[in-house]
Amino acid sequence: METALNFAHNMTWNGKHPIVKLVTKTYELGVRLTKEAMAEIEKQITRLTSSSHENFPDLGKWFIDICYETT
Repeated sequence: METALNFAHNMTWNGKHPIVKLVTKTYELGVRLTKEAMAEIEKQITRLTSSSHENFPDLGKWFIDICYETT
């Protein structure tokens, strides 16, 4: 676990390091966002549905770019 956390912490994307935290709580099954809450999340991501990569031609909703900015 420590190795995976260190690896993730040292990664970069466009010269920026991610915020890495270990989550130890168990999430409840069946919890969903409201349409309004999901609309706010959708403003911060870009879905990459037209990938031209030969192994991943269309990852649809699973392949996203997170456009999060701190203020």
